Amino acid sequence: MSHQTIYRFASLLLLLALFLGGCGPAATPAPAKEVPPPTKAPAQAEPAATEPPSKYSEAPALTDLVEAGELPAIEERLPTNPLVVESAEVGQFGGTWRMGMRGGTDDVSFYRILGYETLVRWTPAWDSIIPSLAESWEISDDATEYTFHLREGVKWSDGEPFTADDIAFWFNDVVSNPDLQTTLPAWLTSGGKPVKFEKVDDYTIKFTFEVPNGLFLQNLASPDARSLTNIPKHYAIQYHAKYVDAAKFEAMLKEGGYTTWKDMFQAKVVQADGGGIGQFSVAGRPTLFAWMVEEPFSGNATQVTLVRNPYYWKVDQNGQQYPYIDKLVYGVYQDVPSMLLKALNGEIDFQMRHFNTLLNKAVLYDNMVTGDYRLFNLKEAGSNTNVIMLNLNHRDPVMAEILQNKDFRIGLSYAINRQEIINTVYVTVGKPSQPAAQEGTPFYNEQLATQYTEYDVDKANEYLDKVLPEKNADGIRLRPDGKPMSIVIEIANAVTQQVDTGNLVAKYWKEVGILAEAKSEDRSLMYERKNNYDHDAFIWGGEGGVNPILDPRNFFPNGNESGYAVGWAAWYQNPADPLAIEPPAEIKAMIDKYNEVKTETTWEGQVERMNELLQMSADFFPAIGISTVPPSYGIARNNMHNVPGEMINAWSYPTPAPINPFTFFFK
Repeated sequence: MSHQTIYRFASLLLLLALFLGGCGPAATPAPAKEVPPPTKAPAQAEPAATEPPSKYSEAPALTDLVEAGELPAIEERLPTNPLVVESAEVGQFGGTWRMGMRGGTDDVSFYRILGYETLVRWTPAWDSIIPSLAESWEISDDATEYTFHLREGVKWSDGEPFTADDIAFWFNDVVSNPDLQTTLPAWLTSGGKPVKFEKVDDYTIKFTFEVPNGLFLQNLASPDARSLTNIPKHYAIQYHAKYVDAAKFEAMLKEGGYTTWKDMFQAKVVQADGGGIGQFSVAGRPTLFAWMVEEPFSGNATQVTLVRNPYYWKVDQNGQQYPYIDKLVYGVYQDVPSMLLKALNGEIDFQMRHFNTLLNKAVLYDNMVTGDYRLFNLKEAGSNTNVIMLNLNHRDPVMAEILQNKDFRIGLSYAINRQEIINTVYVTVGKPSQPAAQEGTPFYNEQLATQYTEYDVDKANEYLDKVLPEKNADGIRLRPDGKPMSIVIEIANAVTQQVDTGNLVAKYWKEVGILAEAKSEDRSLMYERKNNYDHDAFIWGGEGGVNPILDPRNFFPNGNESGYAVGWAAWYQNPADPLAIEPPAEIKAMIDKYNEVKTETTWEGQVERMNELLQMSADFFPAIGISTVPPSYGIARNNMHNVPGEMINAWSYPTPAPINPFTFFFK
């Protein structure tokens, strides 16, 4: 790739960031700024522009351990060239950061705060990609070869070196192991061909694609790649079937009560995709994160605690080793009102999940002085508040045929009174919309966003009559086999706005002859059913509103998050997958088009191909939306510093991780 090509890529991403509000006026200092400066050309990452300080300092508690002979000196713990991250305000050590989480399915609450330690990362403005664990890299002009040079001397939290061997283990023994992951993730393929991985030396790795992959660097900066640098080989091999005597391994499985060794690996190490609560359920598990688990998560845990990692590999502009804050405490809450009460009482220091609904904003605002906290703004990058995903791959063939009928989906969409939902659930903020890229982005498609969004019961019945014209005595439409047409809408009970929306949608669908029920349940159960396409429908938030290239889940079935067609998505990932269902021609055409997006080596080419895919998606109409995503907010205690007054909120940009929470401090 040429320097000019990548500069245009960065410039267009900057336009997206500016659309989201960028670096608007902040209530507190601007987000931390990485040093070295953002590389303008990811095709050739530059070395650090600022020499690291010659003398480092550490938290007093670590100094005590060094003086007691229980910990090596800081110069021995830091890498040869530690990553220097300038904080807006140089901080001071100490304090405990209190937050809230919702049980074992809320592992992203950890990831978004401390788990974003990838090879490369987004800048706080989401406008370019900068070094992280990879100090520099080269990309071939045709985007088929990516070579990364690791930061030498980085250590896991137990003092063991982080090297290319850890990444080789991740690639060869985890993501390429069918026992742990049925197929190679799509971001590690291009043109349907898998990537080849090579360990060049202890601190150099190389990825080679047969077909150009112009998205690979962006994928490496996203949550897709979170497992790549999160599996310490020296620790993980004790839970890997390849490295343990078979008899001993069977005894371990039996003693732990595990059905498969995959279950044990996920519980003790991590899921192959980097997710799961397992990595936070083991005290002392080696990590590269700023904090390490002290009091682990368990099924009956009331809190999870993490303490500073003495081997963390980043320092501030004065040479102080991050993180500033000593300890994180996640309270485990069974319900949102309890967490909200803690926030109102000033017992949560920073939070931007679960209780930050529009309905709660007024009470949180009114209580700011008493609770001694402030609100900060979140510029949402989503495509919709609620994506209703009817299961087009339903295991009941009669249901599958009905749900795959576009007229049926159109009829259900017309039956929804979106404005009433906006008024009651979202306090009048937003406008009716299907899942779509936001206006002002290069990806906005008016048809995709606005079609079938008006509330029109007559039109709803007209379209539904085309598919299910017969009704019983109660006015419920009958399937071709004579059974009443029923739909259970599954919703995660932790997401109260979606629960409220689901209840209203069920009411609207009953009014047009569908026996609909909104079922609120634990997210883990909902996901288990969705991943095996055992559901009728489910509701989840809409990603891909600003850059659908990075997260196209709602526009074509690309993975398990495409809950409307998990079987087709499995086929896209691997046609041999037991869950795979061969998709129709329209879906195959979308898959081919996304492969074209990936092979484009310019941002302009990627945008053009993606817009062609979005038009195909508009014509197919895979999922039903409710409304545009309103701005949101979070809270921070008044004594917590280096928290910006505004930030982007997205999964592809795993907020707040890119603004460097390890720079937060109390004063």
